[in-house]
Amino acid sequence: MGAWQMLQPRRFGGQSMPAGDFVAAVAAAAAQDGSAGWRCAMANAAAYWAAVLPDRAGTDIWGGDGGARVAIGRRPGGRLERGRLTGQWSDVTGADLADWLLLAADEDRLVLLPRAAVVTVVPTEPAGLPDAGLAELTVTELPVTDERVFPARDDGAAVITGAAAGAAVAGAADGLWRVHVAQVQEKLAASYGSAETADLTVSTRQAARAAADIDAATLQIVASLSQDPGTAARAQRQAVVRAREAADRVLGSSRGHALDASDPVARLWRDVHTGCRLALRLLDDLDR
Repeated sequence: MGAWQMLQPRRFGGQSMPAGDFVAAVAAAAAQDGSAGWRCAMANAAAYWAAVLPDRAGTDIWGGDGGARVAIGRRPGGRLERGRLTGQWSDVTGADLADWLLLAADEDRLVLLPRAAVVTVVPTEPAGLPDAGLAELTVTELPVTDERVFPARDDGAAVITGAAAGAAVAGAADGLWRVHVAQVQEKLAASYGSAETADLTVSTRQAARAAADIDAATLQIVASLSQDPGTAARAQRQAVVRAREAADRVLGSSRGHALDASDPVARLWRDVHTGCRLALRLLDDLDR
């Protein structure tokens, strides 16, 4: 359904979706599955970074295939000397399915590589987001032509990337909240005034507080799209931490969640925590 092409430029076969609609779509995907939301967020953020580069980058990526996917290693992890690239990039999302990679050679340059040129792609297995395609990439003395080296222009890409990451975290927290509320409603309907009802009523109050925090986090993320990069980054950090704390509150409201690893609430809680950690690290890298 074009989930990876929302921010891909229309001139290269993408949708060029408005940023607000994109953030809402990421949050909706993450509410169903945290991994899908995070993968969608980062794939489109990578496409946006590619879109603000000179057109030859877009032609390389999408000129022959409008459905080609790009992944980005934004954390400076390598060095480019005398036309050769060496380095390691961690937590690169979507490297398993990408056709092209944008890798930060330093804080000022991005290098565009075909996926097949990378020497090693090692999948990482975090506690949450198990299907997000996170990987560590290694390149050793790889020849790179000048045409594939670009200045790391921002043009709003940092704000979009931070908002995408924040939406994935807040969306997963919202999905966790919705599953929890459905479970509580089912238990209340079957309790018939038993002693368990009092505990469930406490749980609903905690869920209400969590809902308010998730809504506030979502509003912060949407508002950040129209802010300057520094202000946006601060708001996005606050939003992902607020969403994580809301998820903690929901999980702590019922012993059953923590005791059942297969519970979808516990699964989404792990996704929220892993997403929060990745988002904060990403925001630190973007804010260098």
